[in-house]
Parts: sequence; structure tokens; C-alpha cells
Amino acid sequence: MDLKSGRKLESKREHEFEVVEEGGNLIVTLSKPRFRAVYYKPTGRPQLVLRERTKTDDQEIIADAWKAANTKARQLGWIV
Repeated sequence: MDLKSGRKLESKREHEFEVVEEGGNLIVTLSKPRFRAVYYKPTGRPQLVLRERTKTDDQEIIADAWKAANTKARQLGWIV
């Protein structure tokens, strides 16, 4: 959020992630730049939890990966 204007800042880049469900995990991958994150939904918890991810300081990729995982989790009925 832009603190001066109070407006939400949108990501300037669009990442095309591949998201697959495997063994109760959602695996989010990006080929360029190379990135991988694994999320899961613990029983009784309302949201996904990060299990592991590629080390990066790119906050846009991290945020976009989380959004992609949440979109897939909604499609699968894991979260509302």
C-alpha cells in the first residue's frame, strides 16, 4: 500500500506460474527467473502455509506465488 495516497500498489510484472497439487502440497514453479514454493493447508487452519521456497529477495515473485497458490487452493475447495 502506498502510505501517502492510501492506494494499493499493483504488481508491475505478471508471472506465469505453474501450480500443481501433489501429495497434499501445492507446488508453485516459475521457469524464468527460476523459482519454486511449496504450500500446504493444515487441518483446522483457514489458510495455506509455506513449507519451503527458493531463496529470493524479490517480494513481487513471493507475493505472486502466494496468490497463485491461493487461487489453486480455492479451485480445489481447500479454502473459501
